[in-house]
Amino acid sequence: MGSQINRRPVRVASTSGAITDMVENLAELAKNADVDFIVGDWQSEYNITARGMIKAQRSESPNLDAAPAFEQQFVDSFRSALPDLAARKIKMAVNAGACDTELLYQRIQTIVEDSVTGLRVAWIEGDEVLDAVQQYVSEGTKLRNITTGQSFQEWGHSPVYAQCYLGSRGISQAFTNGADIVLYGRVADAAPTMGAAAYWHGWSSTQYQELAHALTAVHLIECSYYVTGGNYIGFKTIPQGKSPLLNLPIARIQSDGTFFIECHHSKDRGGQVSVNTCRYQLLYELQGKQYYNSDVVAIVDQVKMEQAGPDSVFVHNIGFEKPLPTTKVGLTVPGGYQAEVHYFIVGLDAEQKAMLLEK
Repeated sequence: MGSQINRRPVRVASTSGAITDMVENLAELAKNADVDFIVGDWQSEYNITARGMIKAQRSESPNLDAAPAFEQQFVDSFRSALPDLAARKIKMAVNAGACDTELLYQRIQTIVEDSVTGLRVAWIEGDEVLDAVQQYVSEGTKLRNITTGQSFQEWGHSPVYAQCYLGSRGISQAFTNGADIVLYGRVADAAPTMGAAAYWHGWSSTQYQELAHALTAVHLIECSYYVTGGNYIGFKTIPQGKSPLLNLPIARIQSDGTFFIECHHSKDRGGQVSVNTCRYQLLYELQGKQYYNSDVVAIVDQVKMEQAGPDSVFVHNIGFEKPLPTTKVGLTVPGGYQAEVHYFIVGLDAEQKAMLLEK
């Protein structure tokens, strides 16, 4: 899967878990963090649907003056971080391409060329699969909703855009081919860190034990602040800085896949990496002991976590199964208009949580 083999662990920082995360995170990591790679997740099912509609409308009406279907916030973040990324030789992999990865590539390539830094930019294609979905449907292939079990035929909608969740191999190959910045649209959330680790350590696509550990590592850091206290019921015990923001997480992944979760200490920020913050984030979005991914299935019911030092947790003993031959596909259909934003404060200490949220 990769060709660069290093004995020391690879250090990967997470700059973004959603489009709502701070623009300045990337510049802070690029300038001050001791890392080899920075990854970022700008996508959710909401983003993909919204950007998918833009892409579909533009395809139907090429002269339509529509906004690009990538995440502009990343472009703003990248501009300020570029000098330090180049000077410190930090590589990046981000999914900010959304539904317009080639267009984002062109934009970033222009910025890089103007900077005269010499960085090499790559983009990953293959996630846009509307034609394939339509062909499967016309051939009578049975597709079902993974949540409700409802068949596509029963659904009664005609999709205008479709994206599948790719794995990490393309990202690893891009780094192997010399890329410094890798852009893509819809991949599994874990793919960028898994691709970086596979490239760094020279893992093959069948080293499932190592990949399963890397999958779990990125599950812990992919939502940025969550693992440093943002998704922890014991929020009152988390050290607070002058700013209400929390430190950003780092995964230090060893050649056998076992890893440490740590954090980059930024001025004025608080946060903590402990066994408990990691436990809470491990359970986030899991429906059982099997954590499915395009490259491997991680088995996490026997995982072991040990406090290795201040803001450092060692994680190991993760099992695996071979990956399934299928992947998830997100379909976009016109469904009308609705706009709602709700923030729910649950559990105990609601008043204190509300005060923290207001900050």
